[in-house]
Amino acid sequence: MENQEVESIWAAGVPKEIKDEMYISYAELLQMGVDFIVKKFAIPNGFKIEETNPNPDFMPHILLKKNDQLYAITLAVFLYPKYAVLQDTTRINVVKTVAKYNAIPLFCPLGFRSIDKDRAEAELALKGDLFSTNFCGFIKLNDNPTQDLANPIDGFTMLD
Repeated sequence: MENQEVESIWAAGVPKEIKDEMYISYAELLQMGVDFIVKKFAIPNGFKIEETNPNPDFMPHILLKKNDQLYAITLAVFLYPKYAVLQDTTRINVVKTVAKYNAIPLFCPLGFRSIDKDRAEAELALKGDLFSTNFCGFIKLNDNPTQDLANPIDGFTMLD
């Protein structure tokens, strides 16, 4: 099979006029994040995909299994240079919910950035554009009253 180059449908720079339907919604960005984790992390590393649900109102978004261990991953997608975290009440609820299934609760902040410098600086996510992805790994969630997800004490893990 021939390797084809993929190109953005957008000319270089920030378009002068953008119709509302051309912006990528948070739900669509979340779907891109789920696809990225499944295709670029889980499958190449031998994880079985138990379930995915890229619904912003449903957490966790991905259930993976490896060596009889279930992992429950909650994604927070964002556009560079921003960063996303979970609110403490949401994080604690996720931890309590997945504990019922003996799953390890994980948080995955996942950043997207247009490959076009000007669109990246404008923090634009447009349909048909190409993006680089910022994936540092996963943070194991706990049910402490607070947890610093921007600067995790134990750092990020890539799982085993």
